[in-house]
Amino acid sequence: MEAFNTNASNILTVERSAPVPVLPEQDTPGGSIFLSSIDNVALTIMSTVYSFNRSDADVAGVIKQALSKVLVYYYPLAGRLAKNSQGKLIVDCQKKFAVPFVEASANCDIENLGDIQIMDSGTLGKLVYRDPTENMLEDGPLLTAQVTRFKCGSFTLGIALHHCMVDGMGAFQFVNSWAELARGKPLSIVPCHDRTILKPRVPPQISGPYDDFVHVSDVSNFMELYQREQMVFKSFHFDGEKLAILRKMATPDGHVMSSCSNFVALSALVWRSRSMALKMKPHQLSKLLLTVDIRPKLGTSMRDGYFGNAIIASSCLCTAGQLIDESISSTAGKIKEAIERVTEDYVRSSLDFMDTYQFDPYSVSSLLISSWLRLDYSCIDFGWGGPRQFGTGNPPPNLCMFMREDTENKKGIVVVLGLPLSAMNTFQELVQI
Repeated sequence: MEAFNTNASNILTVERSAPVPVLPEQDTPGGSIFLSSIDNVALTIMSTVYSFNRSDADVAGVIKQALSKVLVYYYPLAGRLAKNSQGKLIVDCQKKFAVPFVEASANCDIENLGDIQIMDSGTLGKLVYRDPTENMLEDGPLLTAQVTRFKCGSFTLGIALHHCMVDGMGAFQFVNSWAELARGKPLSIVPCHDRTILKPRVPPQISGPYDDFVHVSDVSNFMELYQREQMVFKSFHFDGEKLAILRKMATPDGHVMSSCSNFVALSALVWRSRSMALKMKPHQLSKLLLTVDIRPKLGTSMRDGYFGNAIIASSCLCTAGQLIDESISSTAGKIKEAIERVTEDYVRSSLDFMDTYQFDPYSVSSLLISSWLRLDYSCIDFGWGGPRQFGTGNPPPNLCMFMREDTENKKGIVVVLGLPLSAMNTFQELVQI
């Protein structure tokens, strides 16, 4: 278990240049880009940082020039959001907007940052440029970039990317394409901007799901707890040995089976432990939401290189009393079933529901587990080798992140979440294996 480094922000001082607008180096299509119902609910900014051990004197120039090249292929990122006649968001590509690019220098060596996998807001805010207009829905840029040089010669690339444009897998696809062009290589994946594959059906055909969109009321008065106590963010490391023990606990016959994955077993432990740590009342509904990649669910209708949000949140729903009283293997079984029921019909029904009804699937008593385990950043090379680290900021209160721990001596999963102080103290005891 580790608390996050809050000293790096005090050590780090960054001097920024004024943002320079970067346009695609060639003419790009005009018109507008349809955004799916999944895109329309992803109204947040994703801030990520890639750190690299070495560079040369013109690292910012190389990356800026490559950005101009990659925007020819990923031209919607140089657009702006707009609303169509139905009030749904689209991307306006008609006007030739630009991506703000910032050069910066740091007053220290990159080692002074420590582990950047999860950064405090102060450190993240110095390494990622956030445009003042970003909260103005139809004026803010969809992408910003900042290259920060450190005294040791290392550098970081900080990116702010609007979530309505793409999910984690698509974001990595974009950054890898950017890096390929910086090295003078052709794109290994050509992006597909046709999002109409995820259009709702007319008329809608809603056959389910139902639990996914059930509103969960706060009968345990969580809001008062969150307002009264300090929020604490911590990471919990599960190596291969701990994961093997956990899979055995989560398997009904006590034998580790391939059908119980590390993700399922760990999700069961985290969901139950969080519900207990928050002291949920027995009749309190507790919802677990699991992000599922729908790219493989839609077969040939989902084109290679799809650039957009292609994730559905499948759910498990029960009372806290039921969750806490049942075995961890029963909880794991619920989670496995929730993942397996995401078929093409399930996806289509979910899209129809989201387009038809107003809903808020997230509440403080719900837990959304976002898996970053398939996001392999090691291949992203702008010309000076792959990243030494990849990181982001603290998750919101109802989000838990599963991240890769893939170093020379460790192969495991890092669980990151935030809880009120008293609940975090209990949670860290419950997840000990």
